Amino acid sequence: MSPSRKPVEKPLRRIASTLVRITARICGVQQETSEQLRSIPCPKRILVISPAHLGDTLLVGSLIPILQSAYPGVEIGFAVGSWCKALVRDMPGVAFLHVIDHWWLNRGSHSRLRKLLLYFSTRLVALREVRRLHYDICLCPYPFYAADMVFFAWRAGIAHRIVFSRSIFAPFATAVAEIPESPFVHQARAYAEILQPLGIAEEHIRKRKTALASRVPESDREVCELLGVPDLTQTSYFIVHIGSGNPCKELPPEFWRTVASDLSSASTVLFTGTGNREQQLIAEVIRGLDNCVNACGKLSWGGFVAAVRGCRILFGVDTMAGHVAAAVGTRCIVVYSGIGGVAQWRPDSDNCIVLTHHVPCAPCHLPRGCAEMSCLRTVTPADVLLAKTYFPDNPSSQDREQSTKVLLHVHEAC
Repeated sequence: MSPSRKPVEKPLRRIASTLVRITARICGVQQETSEQLRSIPCPKRILVISPAHLGDTLLVGSLIPILQSAYPGVEIGFAVGSWCKALVRDMPGVAFLHVIDHWWLNRGSHSRLRKLLLYFSTRLVALREVRRLHYDICLCPYPFYAADMVFFAWRAGIAHRIVFSRSIFAPFATAVAEIPESPFVHQARAYAEILQPLGIAEEHIRKRKTALASRVPESDREVCELLGVPDLTQTSYFIVHIGSGNPCKELPPEFWRTVASDLSSASTVLFTGTGNREQQLIAEVIRGLDNCVNACGKLSWGGFVAAVRGCRILFGVDTMAGHVAAAVGTRCIVVYSGIGGVAQWRPDSDNCIVLTHHVPCAPCHLPRGCAEMSCLRTVTPADVLLAKTYFPDNPSSQDREQSTKVLLHVHEAC
């Protein structure tokens, strides 16, 4: 949120909150105590709503193992934007999929009016589906712009609705949770706080893990065709994912050209991404370089996951690719800006190195960043390539000791 908009948005938010609170009282919405929630019978169906983008939905998906452990036999439904359908459809543990294209979170090229119409049409269809399934509990862990999803759950007749207290529509919930405000709490762990009112034991909370579909031969073949190899498991390649949902979090083509030039001398480099803009940027990066493949827009979601699962190291910026790498156990090196908290949004994995330049103004939470962006632009290709040596292919104890020194040096440099 830009500073210039805050003075306008704060009073509008207060007015909206007051109106919602009055409406909820008129509608007779009743709040539940934690004791009441914990005394309900074991739920048969739970709906999780995450209308956000791929990265956030991946992190919200880490709640599934917790729910399955706490409530054996429970059926879990997921309501997401159409841009996350492929991700959630193959996510282990998801029994039902509903689509709601929230107008504020829709990154499509449609007009605002078209996005609003699409939102209401998809919402209506999802409302009918959810009512038919008779969910017992609804969780709304996404605490930002799409806060009206708890109102959707109320309209759907779900008896127990849990949302974070910062939501404008929290009065339509039957219970609220507090989300950690610290920038040092990982966002996936913060999302898990939505389970507070249910009193789920820590032994179940510890099972939080983002899971993606297992290896599928058809997806492997997609990657093999692009690389021109017969067997993905016997192939060595790197992935470079240069795009982000927010261009301010990206690095210039010449940065990645230097990285690709070095990587391609030792192995094939597969560039992934979506959209015409990223297609053109990748073409500029790899022009004249050998051993580089432009896979932008050429992989299905399953093919992309298979490619990340099979690569040696993934290189990128603050985008969902790093979270996919964390979910499938692939090593990754990513460069982050100071727009969001690095500790909060980094890939949730010990096999990940995040490079950033620590500046006093971070995290700034400015959607368009600032003119300097020194938090991002002072990281060099040499830093990225040096970080790569932290991941030797066949590490010995001596390699590990040297790698630790390399990592310390990289962080001191950044």
